[in-house]
Amino acid sequence: MEKSRHGAFVYAQKVLKHLLFLFLLINLLSISPDISASTTLLEQKYTLNLSFKDARLEQVLDAIMKQSGVKIAYSSDELQKDRVVSVNIQTSDILTALRSVLGDGYSFKQIEDYIAIARKEISDASDIVSNIADDRNWTIQGQVLENIEPPFPLAGVNIVVKGTTLGTVSDGNGYFSIKAQKGDVLIFRYIGFKDYEYVVSRAISNLTVSLNAESEKLDEIVVTGISEEKKLNSISSVSSLDISKNLSTKPITSLSQSLQGGITGLNVTQNSGLPGADAATIKIRGISSLETNNDPLVLVDGIPMDMNQLDPNTIESVTVLKDAAAAAIYGARAANGVIVVKTKRGMPGKVNVSYNGYFGLQEATYLPEFIDGAGYMEMVNAANLNIGGNAVYSKEAIEATRNHTDPINYPDTDWADWLFKTGSLQSHSVAVSGGSNLARFALTVNYLKNNGLVENTNSDRLNIRANTSVNLLDNLSVNMDFNSYRTNREKPLFDNGGDIFTYIYRTPPTTVIHYPMKEGSDIVYYGNRPEQRNPAAIIERGGIRTNLEDNISINIAPRWEIIPKLIVRGQYSYRISSSAQRDEREAYNFFDYNSGAFLQTWGASYGASKDRSSYYYLGGTAEYTFEKRKHRLFTIAGYNQELTNSGDWDRWSMVSLFAKANYTFDSRYLLEATVRRDGSSRFGKGNKFGVFPSVGAGWNLHEEAFMKPLKDQISEFKVRASYGLLGNENIGLYKYQSLIDAGNGNETVFGNPDITWETVHMLNIGADIRLFKDLSITFDYYDKLTTDMIITPPTSYIGGTSSAPLNSGEVRNRGWELDFTYGKQLTKDFGFSIHGGLSQNKNKIEELFGAPYDHGNRIHQVGYALNSHYVYPTDGLLQENDFVKDASGNLKPKDGVVIFDGQKPGDIHYLDQNGDGRITTDDRVIRGDDQPNLNYFANITLDYKNWNLEVLFQGVQGVDAYYSEPYSFGLNVGGDGQTPLAVQKDYWTPTNTTARYPRMAPNSSYGSNHHTSDFWHFDASYCRVKYIQLGYLFDQMGLKKIGISNIRIYANVQNPFTFAKEKLVDPESRGQRGSYPLVKTYSLGLSLNF
Repeated sequence: MEKSRHGAFVYAQKVLKHLLFLFLLINLLSISPDISASTTLLEQKYTLNLSFKDARLEQVLDAIMKQSGVKIAYSSDELQKDRVVSVNIQTSDILTALRSVLGDGYSFKQIEDYIAIARKEISDASDIVSNIADDRNWTIQGQVLENIEPPFPLAGVNIVVKGTTLGTVSDGNGYFSIKAQKGDVLIFRYIGFKDYEYVVSRAISNLTVSLNAESEKLDEIVVTGISEEKKLNSISSVSSLDISKNLSTKPITSLSQSLQGGITGLNVTQNSGLPGADAATIKIRGISSLETNNDPLVLVDGIPMDMNQLDPNTIESVTVLKDAAAAAIYGARAANGVIVVKTKRGMPGKVNVSYNGYFGLQEATYLPEFIDGAGYMEMVNAANLNIGGNAVYSKEAIEATRNHTDPINYPDTDWADWLFKTGSLQSHSVAVSGGSNLARFALTVNYLKNNGLVENTNSDRLNIRANTSVNLLDNLSVNMDFNSYRTNREKPLFDNGGDIFTYIYRTPPTTVIHYPMKEGSDIVYYGNRPEQRNPAAIIERGGIRTNLEDNISINIAPRWEIIPKLIVRGQYSYRISSSAQRDEREAYNFFDYNSGAFLQTWGASYGASKDRSSYYYLGGTAEYTFEKRKHRLFTIAGYNQELTNSGDWDRWSMVSLFAKANYTFDSRYLLEATVRRDGSSRFGKGNKFGVFPSVGAGWNLHEEAFMKPLKDQISEFKVRASYGLLGNENIGLYKYQSLIDAGNGNETVFGNPDITWETVHMLNIGADIRLFKDLSITFDYYDKLTTDMIITPPTSYIGGTSSAPLNSGEVRNRGWELDFTYGKQLTKDFGFSIHGGLSQNKNKIEELFGAPYDHGNRIHQVGYALNSHYVYPTDGLLQENDFVKDASGNLKPKDGVVIFDGQKPGDIHYLDQNGDGRITTDDRVIRGDDQPNLNYFANITLDYKNWNLEVLFQGVQGVDAYYSEPYSFGLNVGGDGQTPLAVQKDYWTPTNTTARYPRMAPNSSYGSNHHTSDFWHFDASYCRVKYIQLGYLFDQMGLKKIGISNIRIYANVQNPFTFAKEKLVDPESRGQRGSYPLVKTYSLGLSLNF
């Protein structure tokens, strides 16, 4: 069976290789569709189908050029292009076509990439090209397109010669013709689009000009994945990432990181800086589920996939769908919001080549400060004296350690300083794009390498993306995309991949890193203690774990405009993924340095595992836009099915039907309705299908007559509201089935055949306002209620079984979002912009069967947030006056003072919350949660001439966190030899009774200070400067002489400053023992456009 699976996988790889070859072939054709090694332009075969009656000769010749892709040169005087002809031609021979149009009185000759036409009495047809190239009488012909996919002809574009009154207008198909001289500048201008300037250098008959829409205009296009719509007509809560500010030329290793401080309403947290595992977690409008996945659905060019596998350089747009009106089209997968990613595509015109690369150095944002060797020895002595023991270290030994007089016998090791080094990050990306009206392509290759802060923590990633678009007919096109992703990650191997960071906390500073090498011996001696692991030995002898991941996908999407405004689209996608893990460690014997005695052996370890999976997607849509006078109706309906096969024989599938209608009257009144029906294999019979509708309405007040007098002050004012249902089917594969232990045949996990969808009911009310054309404000209020929440009631194990899951819970997220953008060009050379966001979310359990659910230091309780902290209440530290001595001279608590057994002055004073005279788990109380009350950001950009400065601030407010080991464990000699410096500076003694930390004890069993309590609470609110970037653009004309359009250099620093109340840990990751730190990155970058 394994052989069969392997064969299928290899076959799939071969198929994808052939498809990649096909893509590359099409790309070459799109660069120059007329390339031929053995035939001339006159000999090549074309598909020419022409039928004209009483048409101008010039119009017919333009049609021949358009269908063949061949440029034709001629003299207007010789050809009489305004004369009227009638033709009906169906041929593959361009000579036959030209002779049918012109008759026998003309000769045809290829000159460079033109076919020149001349009367037969003219001796050299090349004179025609020379005449056309006359500086005083050049003809510039071409087509103007909107820069969208697929490109759309723009009619009515004004084309003028700059500084003159000479001009023309593009026709209904975007075509134009204008006379100009060498050096003239043509300005292409169209309402709602950015102006485009073209410098005339020669005569040209097939110039393609792509105009970009003004993002500030009301006709901004909103990408929703299934379709695209104008922002003017949208009633949804949708936000788009500013690619130029949050993504382009930023040293960001994963796309998820760019969303932090870029879109309002998102809680984005980076938990680790480990190379290859530094992606951020994203929550849109809170946490909606207890046991299922709370991550948003991510679509890349319409296909679900991991956004962090993408090369950020290939991203054209990122759109977040937050409310039901926007997300209901995705039904059962949209409960946590939807992120729609669109990748770059090629546009007709010259081939564009660009390079973007950077190199950076990295250091940790926060590193633990540990006590030195002498301080550790003093604390050990104090800890032993506190329990009635004796001092372990003599004063002479402490002084020798402090003075470093004998580093072998009295070492003083800073393990954090030894372990952490300067990391590096580099990225190199080359992009080539372009094409013709027949075919367009965009090919990008990116290599990313990240060497971590710790030895053997490295990551390499290679991305290749080839996006190809081909126009098969005037109304039929197809996109064919290929994407490849490979990453190779390394980290130290020990205790089955245990974290090296745990051991720098556990190894005392009195442990030697390496003893000196003995003469004549190649044995490396490591300082050791029986209960500890030496971090140096782990790094150097513990082995390496390597993870290799491959992902290859294709995406084919045809588009057929059957009749004007009736468009049918299809999409097929196939993806294969494989991962392999390899563990390698050579055997090594450890010996005592002084005696030479054998200590232990770390045995050789070699292991490997592999996993493969495949994913299939097939779907199609039909859309129609009806417009008549003041009425506009857009409708779309579709179908899709998905199938995932994993390497361990798990299979999951889904089938869906959906429809959407958007009606607009007079650009003022907006109505929208969406419905989707999903079927999922994750549910049992009778529960596989669910229906998810939404409705919405909007009102463009700025279009009303009563608002017209205020149009200069209020250029946009829209109010909107929506309500709908969203689903969550990502609950695991087999919750509806009971599982049997293959070893003993017992039913160990109970399933529930009646388990069904979690359903989100979402209300959204919002407004979009633009003031004075410079200030844009968006406000949204939402109420998001999850019903039928899946829970597994806490039940004690009986006979090796667990309780069955139920649909029996409700959780509500309620909040608001405020987003604003303000920008102004103050002078010709200086301008600025600021984009900010502020959002609040409140999470609360409304209903929960069998509540509360006690999970130790976490609890799920009605009326509180999910995963609330459940801790012991405290009242500072116990003092000597809280105790009295009994007749035997032993301390005992005063009346009214309740303690754990063995507690003494300097230990944490726990409160008897329920008044039963004991400290037990029944005294615990709810004290906050991990979810921030406020998220905010501000992105500030300053532009002066060719200089550009960007600063991004990002932060959260109202996050509750708790210190754990090593802070709450105190010294813990037997388990945590390293103790943070902060503890040494301020622990309780009879003379320091207001200390932050309890008294010293040899381990956590003394004093009971390790329990999770509000004594260890800290406010994890912070404001962080996410990046500062300074760049300069070189675009002088001299660069163009060497084939370079512009050069941009920039310097960037990421995470340079953090403002927080607590300074001991990073407030974002809140990582303590065993966590890889977040990083600061200092980088220099270069962007080249050829």
